Amino acid sequence: MRIGTRTTRRPGNANPVTLGIIFALVGGAIFFVFALPPLQYASSSKSWPTVQGVITRSDIDVWNRDGKTHYQPDIAYTYSVDGKKYSSSKINAGEQAMDNNVNSAKKIQAKYPVGKEVTIWYDPGLPASSALEPGIKTGDILLASIAAIFFLVGIFSFFKGLKAKKVIDESKKTPV
Repeated sequence: MRIGTRTTRRPGNANPVTLGIIFALVGGAIFFVFALPPLQYASSSKSWPTVQGVITRSDIDVWNRDGKTHYQPDIAYTYSVDGKKYSSSKINAGEQAMDNNVNSAKKIQAKYPVGKEVTIWYDPGLPASSALEPGIKTGDILLASIAAIFFLVGIFSFFKGLKAKKVIDESKKTPV
């Protein structure tokens, strides 16, 4: 199967319609498979039931990767649901974003000192899954934004390619 014309198949002459379809499909697939489920889960955490818990560890993890120092708050807590004890170190319902700003990590650590009683949101279908701070965070939106940009660039390229093809076809029909 050949896609495009002889001109568009030459290196450097990509068919914008084909590229648009590819970008839109890749962006849409990434959004619906990888970005949307975590966003929905994080969003649903705002309506989870709550219990009281206690902070059992409040540290900052420090490590180096690619020549950069990263800081991440290491907060652990315990709580009970229906008489069963659980422990967790999840601050958010989504993934904890890496940060190279020690002040952000210290701010979260100061908010949750050892021994402090806190409200814990837990997933009613899986009580071992919990969060100190429910809802969608900025980091959760990053992958969805990138996927949406891919999708929109693909749609834009697709329609621009169709418009250009129509102009070329019309110019071939018009006698000179």
